[in-house]
Amino acid sequence: MRSVSTSGTPKRPAFTLIELLVVIAIIAILIALLLPAVQQAREAARRTQCKNNMKQLGLALHNYMSTYAEMLPSAGNTLEAGYPDDFSPLARLLPYCDQANLQNLIDWDLHLGHPAAQPLPPEMVPVAKTIVPMFMCPSDPAPPVAIEPFQNTFEYAGCNYAANGGDGTDDGTNQLHPINRNNGLFWCSSGTRIRDCIDGTSNTIAFAESTRGPGSDTTGTDNDVRLYRMYFVAQPYDAVAAAPPHQNTDGFRLTSWLRAVIPGGCVMNGYLTPNSDIPDAAWGSSKATAARSHHTGGAQFLMMDGSVHFISDSVDRDVYRGAWTAGGGEVETPF
Repeated sequence: MRSVSTSGTPKRPAFTLIELLVVIAIIAILIALLLPAVQQAREAARRTQCKNNMKQLGLALHNYMSTYAEMLPSAGNTLEAGYPDDFSPLARLLPYCDQANLQNLIDWDLHLGHPAAQPLPPEMVPVAKTIVPMFMCPSDPAPPVAIEPFQNTFEYAGCNYAANGGDGTDDGTNQLHPINRNNGLFWCSSGTRIRDCIDGTSNTIAFAESTRGPGSDTTGTDNDVRLYRMYFVAQPYDAVAAAPPHQNTDGFRLTSWLRAVIPGGCVMNGYLTPNSDIPDAAWGSSKATAARSHHTGGAQFLMMDGSVHFISDSVDRDVYRGAWTAGGGEVETPF
């Protein structure tokens, strides 16, 4: 016979402790099963957004070339006191990325110079720290704005897409700098045109994805090569051959969309394969770099025909380097 309260309503039996623990355990199991799926869905959305950013960058590049007789934007123009103006290809693409108002603030007659010797011109300070969302991969957790490492005075907004400065093996001097010609597409006053992609526009990289560092912070671990690079190494290629151990690490990688090279500018080479375990290495204008990403298994690349492809970490090194040359005669694609 069921128990009845004094009001005549049957009493409901309470949950036992065991029943409560079982319910909690079931909920925990469901969360454990669903959380990775949710995280994977979010990362898939971020990766899609990153790919879309690069496609928009490809449209901007082709619109620029349509305006300037099929000429690509250069990485720096003129020299003053031994330094180029250092404006990056991304800076020249701003009007074609719905950022005409931002580009109108740039005084192209100014020389950004080397921040260790020349401070950033006052007119360029607000421009340098302006974030352009299209230039950033949403999967990258690094701060969007970093402090430059020389005078620790100026802020720079970063980017995740770097222009093709060759495969890093072409001239015997291991130089990557806007004033140095390379076997890629972008250098100082390059004047490169789309017809110079002798290997074919679908076989030649225009921009590669890479990761931003934390800026002038050097206190973190150097084990995460997506954040830190070797710097002040007398010869980057010797350092790469010897790594590990890592030397003189800093976090200044892709921390400025405005600058082409120094500091943390957005021109790179393809000497190292994507997400290499070897950190990028640099000494002045010499660099050995890798495309890197926070996506699993590889990084995204914009080709000169406007297509975007995901290239695996396990790609053959020579095939991969071939995609960084505009006229090396390579026919095999790395994707």
